[in-house]
Amino acid sequence: MNGDKFDVIIIGGGASGLFLASQLSPRLSVALLESNERVGKKLLATGNGKCNLTNLDMNIVHYNKPNIVEDILDRFDAHDTIACFEKMGLITKVVDKRVYPYSECASTVLDILRREVDRAGTHIFTSHFVNFIESFNDTFNVSGVIKHEDKPNEAFKLCADAVVLATGSPATFGKDSTNLYTAFGHTVRPMTPCLVPIKTDKEPIKGLQGVRVKAGVRIGYRYEVGEVLFKDFGVSGIAVFNMSGEIARGRAHSGDMLTLDFMPEYSRAEVEEILRKRDGGRTVAELLTGTFHSKLQERIMNAAGCEADDKAVGKIGAIANAIKNYRLTIEGLGDASLAQVMSGGLNPREFDDSLMSMKAKGAYAIGEALDIDGDCGGYNLQWAWSSAKTVAVAIAKQLL
Repeated sequence: MNGDKFDVIIIGGGASGLFLASQLSPRLSVALLESNERVGKKLLATGNGKCNLTNLDMNIVHYNKPNIVEDILDRFDAHDTIACFEKMGLITKVVDKRVYPYSECASTVLDILRREVDRAGTHIFTSHFVNFIESFNDTFNVSGVIKHEDKPNEAFKLCADAVVLATGSPATFGKDSTNLYTAFGHTVRPMTPCLVPIKTDKEPIKGLQGVRVKAGVRIGYRYEVGEVLFKDFGVSGIAVFNMSGEIARGRAHSGDMLTLDFMPEYSRAEVEEILRKRDGGRTVAELLTGTFHSKLQERIMNAAGCEADDKAVGKIGAIANAIKNYRLTIEGLGDASLAQVMSGGLNPREFDDSLMSMKAKGAYAIGEALDIDGDCGGYNLQWAWSSAKTVAVAIAKQLL
């Protein structure tokens, strides 16, 4: 295959790369290069294996760069995604505005995409690691290494009129290949784990490993209510994952405070009133029993400066404050292996409204390769679909 010429080379066989291949005209010769031994590996892990395709509440405030994503999401929105996948044969369902395959199984989505990519006539090359791209006379030369298990690795080189970087990020099974475009003069914001557990100081979470609660989570001016799961190193859960973006995007830092509200449905005054009505001469432990997990009760008492057998009278204000304003000091972000996405990547302002490079005509970038990341709930996959569709339309105008 050395020296073979294609119309388009897609680097990366994840969600965005596969969707792009499915949307390109069969009249185009397309090569898709994937460094893993199979395509769609990371897609199988999305949404805890359920593959949250998109969200009917497709508000741009869920993204780190809302002004950049707005136009692209308008061109191909959540309803377009649903319609497109249903046309492919996928049945979907909506749960709390989150859209899933009816099977609630990510492999169903991958099967559909692979079938459509095959129908489009795409040539898929797995275990192909791209390490260099150069542009010469309006043609891109893409070179790298083919990894073999039973024989020495071998070099390869392909050519194309258009090249698309769809390599994703180091989150989970992905790979950061943004350096392939720095040779064109592009700048990159270093990738940081995002949608990931947050590391905190250990004392306030002592003994809480595995405890789940519904709580309000606040970092700075951002506040969200959702599930919080305590880990031995910090906190996890959907609400925490979304808050991790504040750190990944540089709006919060180690040493800043993360606060938990264990009764988010009530105001501070209402919590005090609830506690006073329950008092009746009870001890602090008796006051909290029946409201919180026993391990969490211990932490709340500790934060309020109370002992279990103290009389609740005179302690209610401190207890209410601990319930509504439980403070954890941020120590950092969880490892990339725990992250759903990474924050960072190629500067999207160096690409035009069709996501073509302003520094190398015919070079495009989609999905996580660009410095665009969203909250949990289907927002990152929607960006993958929307950015891929935008490039599919642009390539058709360029080459057909």
